[in-house]
Amino acid sequence: MLKSMKSKLYHIPPLLATLLFLFSAATVGRAQSFGLKIIQVPDSSLITQDLQRFDSLWYDCMHGYGKKDVSNLFADPLDGVSKTNPITLLNFIGGIDMPFSDVFGFKLIHQQAYGDSVNLYQLDMGWMQLAALYHRQEKKLMRFESLNSFKLIPNPYQNLTVFASTQIPKKELAKAYNQVISNMKELGIDVDSFKSKPLTIYSGATLKDAYAFVGGLEYVNFFNPGALHGGMGDPFNRVILSGIPKPIHVHEVLHFAITFPCNQFIGEGLASYYGGIGAKPYDENKDEVLDMLKRKKTSTFSSAMQLWRTEPKFNALRGTYVMAAIILERVKSDFNLDTYRHFVRHCRTDEEMINSLMALYETKTEEEVFRHLFLK
Repeated sequence: MLKSMKSKLYHIPPLLATLLFLFSAATVGRAQSFGLKIIQVPDSSLITQDLQRFDSLWYDCMHGYGKKDVSNLFADPLDGVSKTNPITLLNFIGGIDMPFSDVFGFKLIHQQAYGDSVNLYQLDMGWMQLAALYHRQEKKLMRFESLNSFKLIPNPYQNLTVFASTQIPKKELAKAYNQVISNMKELGIDVDSFKSKPLTIYSGATLKDAYAFVGGLEYVNFFNPGALHGGMGDPFNRVILSGIPKPIHVHEVLHFAITFPCNQFIGEGLASYYGGIGAKPYDENKDEVLDMLKRKKTSTFSSAMQLWRTEPKFNALRGTYVMAAIILERVKSDFNLDTYRHFVRHCRTDEEMINSLMALYETKTEEEVFRHLFLK
């Protein structure tokens, strides 16, 4: 258990103390953290008996993640749904039919009454927010689809199932799927291994449409506020949340298809180079990103990362994604396919990536290779 928290809590229930490091994992090709954590608990008055009971239930639900039957912890039936994947049970499939900004605009565990018997608790999983329902009278957890069912239509194709509000023509699914397979072959990745593992996509035309399917996702926390399209993946359940006007979100699918380890920069670069950024190809942002690097006198990868943190426009352009895609485009163009494949497999860390680029372009410093790639 954690011995202290910044908030003024004196009697901490087991989950409030342990959720920070209950479990963690990383997607192949990404350096994201998926450890559950509390965002803030600024006042001990929030620790009610209901919250303590929810805390105990949630801990039991997550402690045996993917291993044991958790149906006894829920107030509503679980027919047709996996009984061992709490994230799917609580977060995907359904949502709440009300303005999300009114419900989820808090950076803390928040109680929101629904009628006389249901509370909502908001947690953070690092990559997305999770809202869980607790039925006070029955003292059990609930699923969002208990409040509102979207009745999405499953569109199966190969190892994918795309849930959408309409039936998707097979030829559209085939076109996007074949693009993924073609990209994998170019990278020398085993296609059969990808095809053998089921992958689920919840697809909406925009980010806000897609958010309706999860109920507990706060809009501005993970994308710039002006973003219209985007997506994310849950590596535990192999589920993708997609908000683009295309049947298959190739960028997100590639995160599951690219199996060799690489740093987050190149991981996002590969997904962007082959699958685009949001609803458009990465090179639509290319000129703006290069122009900003010049105007800001950026001369190293570390200073470019600082732009990502300090410049909203650079962030909105997905500047680092575009930069990584530019590198891949250059290496593939300047060298042969074997060299290109060798390069992407030797970017397991930022240092490895920079050293590989310096060796390829026969430069002596990070700044020299950076200028060669982006400022000429």
